[in-house]
Amino acid sequence: MDSADDLVRKPAEQSWVERVAALTGWCRDRRPLDRESVERALGLQLPQDYRLLAETFGAGTFDDNLDLRAPAARYLTLDFIVADRAEFADPVPFGGPTARLLQWATTSAEHSFCWHVEDPDPKKWPIYARGDKWEPWERFDSSAAEFIHQVLTDRKHPYSLAKHFETHWFTSAEQAEEAEDAFWDDYHPRP
Repeated sequence: MDSADDLVRKPAEQSWVERVAALTGWCRDRRPLDRESVERALGLQLPQDYRLLAETFGAGTFDDNLDLRAPAARYLTLDFIVADRAEFADPVPFGGPTARLLQWATTSAEHSFCWHVEDPDPKKWPIYARGDKWEPWERFDSSAAEFIHQVLTDRKHPYSLAKHFETHWFTSAEQAEEAEDAFWDDYHPRP
């Protein structure tokens, strides 16, 4: 016979995407992602965690600093980067002289956040990050949403925004464009 404790339903643990949405107060409708055409154009499968991020947030910026790139975005699109083996801080798990990286986020300070996309299983893609083109790529073993959550909450993370902001927000690319248009309309009236 089940005890009363066994009958009490425990809430499911939040996904990293849900945690980021809760942290930023983001509660907009999800944006359907045409996964098949996006993945066909890229020639690879995207991680499930990232697809949920792109559907939940779309392209835009966290704390006016960390730019999330999304498929079919007007400006913040996914970009492939070819990196030389010598540009990595740690020994890299690939044999050739270069690595193929897919850039999924950047910052206003020109930091790059990419996946090393050589493995056919996107669950196995490590994140590589660097501050600028002169710094070596540094490896992080987490999902994209977990990485963003750490950047927003961990004051000791090398790319931390937690040490600069007490609260966090997300501005979609559409909201940023509307604000820019309004600025130009207010301060530069058309004749």
